[in-house]
Amino acid sequence: MAEQADMSGDVTPEQFFEQLLPAGFEAQKADGIGVPENFTMQYEISGDGGGSWHVTIEGGQMSTEKGTKEANMLIRISRVDWYDAVLSQNGADISLLLPQGRPGRPDSSPRAKLLKGTMALELSRDGDPFQMEVSFGGADTPRTVMKAKIEDYVAIGQGKLNGQEAFMTGRVRVEGDMAFMMQIAALTG
Repeated sequence: MAEQADMSGDVTPEQFFEQLLPAGFEAQKADGIGVPENFTMQYEISGDGGGSWHVTIEGGQMSTEKGTKEANMLIRISRVDWYDAVLSQNGADISLLLPQGRPGRPDSSPRAKLLKGTMALELSRDGDPFQMEVSFGGADTPRTVMKAKIEDYVAIGQGKLNGQEAFMTGRVRVEGDMAFMMQIAALTG
């Protein structure tokens, strides 16, 4: 297994996007986990120490740069919630920021490029909720809000909890455009 970069308590967004994220991407490739061939992501991190980073995956190679560009997917998150996800603390997990490849799971980035709309996440945990907004195709609408306990949402992302079952049993609640949410759910195969 390829070695993942260590995420210490003093990691900065610059260090994460310019060094650790590309190293993690290469580690996934080395482990034979499927990665996108061509996809772009824009991260907007609000608050002290935040900023904007553009991630490009082209021909299976990742590059990052500080700044703002048009992207297939825009992720808006506070510096506090970003930090929790990067360090896997307060219930958060890195999979909240970047979908993790799993063996046997196909690359869904071509389908993600076709989406238009925004999904807001409101994930309950001790203290303030974890909040993040993901926009596809530069579109604000349709809009949907997904609410769940953070541990349930992380478990869905890791393949440990079936998302449909979580929805049917009330562990995940959806407000807004249900058809758009179903398109997003289809990405996880």
